[in-house]
Amino acid sequence: MDSNKAYQIVPEGKKATRRDYSKVSGKLELPNLVEIQTNSFNWFTQQGIREVFDEIFPIENYGKNIKLNFKDFHFDNPKYSAEESMYRECNFSAPLYATLELEITDEEGVIQTKSEEVFLGDFPMMTETGTFIINGAERVIVSQIVRSPGAYFSESYDVKTGKQNYESELIPSRGTWLEFMTEQKKNTNGRILNVSIDRRRKILFSIFFKALGMSFGIEKDEDAHNVKPLETFLNAMGKSWQDVAEDAEGREYMDLYQLLYNAYFGKNEEIENTLLNDKVKTTEEALLSFYENQRSDEIPTLDGSISLMQAKFFDPRRYDLTKAGRYKLQKKLGAASRTMNTTLAHDILDVNGNLFLPKGTHIGRDQRNALREVLNKGGYMNPYPFRPEFLEADIVTVPGSYSSGLVGRVLAEDLMIDGELLERGQVLTEQNAALIEQYDKDVQLYAGLVAKPVLLNADNIDSVLNYGQRLFALGRLTDAEGRDIMVGEDLDRMPLVDRYQIGVKPDRLDDASVFELKTRASQEDVYAWLVGAAVQEIEVEDHAGNLIHITGNDPFANKHTVTIPDIYAFFSYDLNVMDGIGETDDIDMLGNRRIRAVGELIQNQFRIGLSRMERVVKERMSIQELDTITPKKADQHPSSDRCHQGVLLLLSAVSVHGPAEPSGRTDQQAPYFCVRTWRSVQRACRLRSS
Repeated sequence: MDSNKAYQIVPEGKKATRRDYSKVSGKLELPNLVEIQTNSFNWFTQQGIREVFDEIFPIENYGKNIKLNFKDFHFDNPKYSAEESMYRECNFSAPLYATLELEITDEEGVIQTKSEEVFLGDFPMMTETGTFIINGAERVIVSQIVRSPGAYFSESYDVKTGKQNYESELIPSRGTWLEFMTEQKKNTNGRILNVSIDRRRKILFSIFFKALGMSFGIEKDEDAHNVKPLETFLNAMGKSWQDVAEDAEGREYMDLYQLLYNAYFGKNEEIENTLLNDKVKTTEEALLSFYENQRSDEIPTLDGSISLMQAKFFDPRRYDLTKAGRYKLQKKLGAASRTMNTTLAHDILDVNGNLFLPKGTHIGRDQRNALREVLNKGGYMNPYPFRPEFLEADIVTVPGSYSSGLVGRVLAEDLMIDGELLERGQVLTEQNAALIEQYDKDVQLYAGLVAKPVLLNADNIDSVLNYGQRLFALGRLTDAEGRDIMVGEDLDRMPLVDRYQIGVKPDRLDDASVFELKTRASQEDVYAWLVGAAVQEIEVEDHAGNLIHITGNDPFANKHTVTIPDIYAFFSYDLNVMDGIGETDDIDMLGNRRIRAVGELIQNQFRIGLSRMERVVKERMSIQELDTITPKKADQHPSSDRCHQGVLLLLSAVSVHGPAEPSGRTDQQAPYFCVRTWRSVQRACRLRSS
């Protein structure tokens, strides 16, 4: 009779049994449901904590003669086990030690080093079940589902004007939010483009771009209305323009800006209206206007404006896209991502010069993915105007097989090939790239930078040297064979232009060098390599046959801060959306959100703790005697002897709050530290206040 039953009795635990009605043999093992927690914490203890140390260190004093370097770290075994910690009502934690090296430079330039192992505090450890034991109570850090860092685009219908409004947001994991939006004003004939930085008062986008370097400085005896020299320069750069808007009021530099922005972004009504409403003339005025927008209660200065711009967007300690944000930016802002359902307006060649996709090819999903792989090797790169001070070093390793993708790039490290030395800061010519490809050498380059060769002649040399050194940086002068233009005699011969230095604007050529260059250009072919922000440019046609210009960011970029090419590509995507190219985003879609697990959340708190410690260390290094200072004394917190940072980290992690964001943003403010009892919360608050 039992064999006819529709179920079978199976044991469940030691005493209980259950009826099993399943007809399929075998069963699935129950997965480890806390594995995401334990794996994330293991990542933090092995890699995440080292990333924070590398961000904060080295620490220098204000006199720049004492430097504290980080060497290594390790955890000791916990004093008590998890069970004992619960019984004793204490923390389940392990001592954290760091090996630090102190470098002291005396007045004669002699460097003395002192290494020491420093105790940083007791660090809470995770149990096998994914919990922490704080004062004998089990607590758990809950993962967040947050908006992923990246670029997002949206459009909406304005009932009052009957037109579409477009908005775009560039969101980091930590740092400044950048937003572009269209706006219809009564005193304008059409829409204008504004920018909002950190949710502050909106300003014209052109002011922000002029501050980044797409602007002119006042030159002595310069005609601010004459566009002929700029047209000559843009022709030499291979740029074209059409139907440039005219300024009826005849203001200074206005015709120059209309021509410049038309050549780089194409004819666009919103850009023309914005420029006509922009009263800022020079780079300096734009920087001061940017400072007034962000610090309205302070007196703006030029140095303060430059420092503020660097801190807002290009300082890795203040701005962080994270690895996920950089991946999404590369995928979203790449030139290939906007080619879906369009037609190529020109042939696409690979880095070896072979035809990959002919003109007129309709781009579907497969063609877009294949095109992305080809463009990721660095083809179709062009420089855009920039300020060298705002482009930080982003060193990447690129295979030598990329061939033409290396032309115009700037070397980040010296490279010796077949007895020929290629120096750091040297712009690679076609001959240099062919030599690298021949020996199949991997090279280290500065991502975000690229140079374009311009052939100098009697008609354009004055315009190229004028605007080329104002909007770009003169990186190299070569002859037709790719050799440097040299000056001097015998052993004193050296290149006429120094090697490019990252973050430093080169000095302009003096009159003697210009005269020498003009003489050489009249006798032979001379190429001026102008270094700028590296963007990728292709052209496509939409369904109506309209020509659409697409500007993408640098496919080699790997830096976790935003770069000037990212900002140009971000703005270009916004213009393309207005033309019907590209896709808008739904922020509620799970593909635009990500999980911030326990390791990343603790890493953020640990970063805050080390940042506070950094300020204390700088102060102590400034007041300590050089003969008696040691790494342990420099790192000692004035309010405690041993556990200062460990306790700080612990109590910071216990606090119940969400991540810091600009005012008005509440979609990520979800509490992440879940406490089991209200009494535990009260006890944590009492500990923090003490």
